[in-house]
Amino acid sequence: MLTAAATALTRTDDTAGVVLVGGSVTLLGWVLTPLWILGVLFVSPAVAVAAPVALAPSLVARGYFVRVTRSAIQPSDPAGAPSLVAWGELVRDGLKSALLSAALLAPLAGGLAVGSGAVAALVAGPVDPASTATAVESALGPNGPIAVAAVAAGLVAALVGAYLLAFAYVRPAALVAFAASGRLRDGLNPRTVADVAATGPYATGWTLAVGALAVGYAVAAPTAPLVVGVAVAFLARVVAHGLYGRGAAGALREGSTRIAETRTPVRTAGDSARSADRTARRAGATRGADATGGAGAAREVGRARAGVPTPVVSGDGGRPLRSEPPAPVQVGRGVSVDDRGDAVEGGERKGGGESDPADASDLADTSDAADATDAAGDPTGGFEWGPSLADAEDKG
Repeated sequence: MLTAAATALTRTDDTAGVVLVGGSVTLLGWVLTPLWILGVLFVSPAVAVAAPVALAPSLVARGYFVRVTRSAIQPSDPAGAPSLVAWGELVRDGLKSALLSAALLAPLAGGLAVGSGAVAALVAGPVDPASTATAVESALGPNGPIAVAAVAAGLVAALVGAYLLAFAYVRPAALVAFAASGRLRDGLNPRTVADVAATGPYATGWTLAVGALAVGYAVAAPTAPLVVGVAVAFLARVVAHGLYGRGAAGALREGSTRIAETRTPVRTAGDSARSADRTARRAGATRGADATGGAGAAREVGRARAGVPTPVVSGDGGRPLRSEPPAPVQVGRGVSVDDRGDAVEGGERKGGGESDPADASDLADTSDAADATDAAGDPTGGFEWGPSLADAEDKG
């Protein structure tokens, strides 16, 4: 597991590009985000409008770690770590990752806020600090107030530390659940997250990831001013997220199998009903096309209903996106592909070799049907004639 995660980046399409760009966005995130927060708190609230620029590098880095986790869930994938391209998708995944962390930390923040507000209300209201300190001193001695304050602070620190430790262990499991489906609600599903976090392989992967982060940051800290340390810290996080995904892969596969077995009867009934409905609609469309003599139109309706599915960009909840070319095209390792998956270059199909006779016949039938329709509707062949001389307006 550790060897596969540590060497994954060496098996990507552009290792040098990932390291350089990843280190750059990490450095920008470390610099711009604190400056933006300080500007909002101490300069002017209007600085908040610069959030898209200040937070973009951090979101890109977070989105890439989500992509690394998603790639590591499939350990049989020989491609290694993914390329750092398609920044629109990275920003979306990074924003979801930040929201996931905020949702998991919300109970801690809420508890601290409520506790602080309660103490402030008691001090400002019915509780007199001087009289309380006097009562504690009379009961516990001269050092009583200091001892009570130390115990209270230690208790709060212990609770906060326990919560943060649990967060550090559970948050990667939630991230893996989110990365596997691309839906934020899966990362916030307690049952899914618990199923992942309670497995031995995930615990092993998490422990190895903690070790990788500790070693990586220990090496990166002295060289951070030379910028080299920033790249080392980025690589350590890549290895850690690869370990998260590989450790949780087994639990996710078992959970998917269990859900599929549970939903199979309902899905079969639903598929049968939808299949019958599609058959009825297709038969109706075919009869209507035959009645009007449009056999070619019926064929096109059938092709539209059973068309090639749109490629899906991972990490967006299964919604099809065409805004960006695939990663191999962006890094210069491939060419664009058509709907059939064959390479297209210079207007010719490269992957398939020969054109499909069925496609040619369909095109011919469509063009013949269109010509027949035009001929029937316009005997003149589409040419617009002027007024006939025999129909000239009588000038007399």
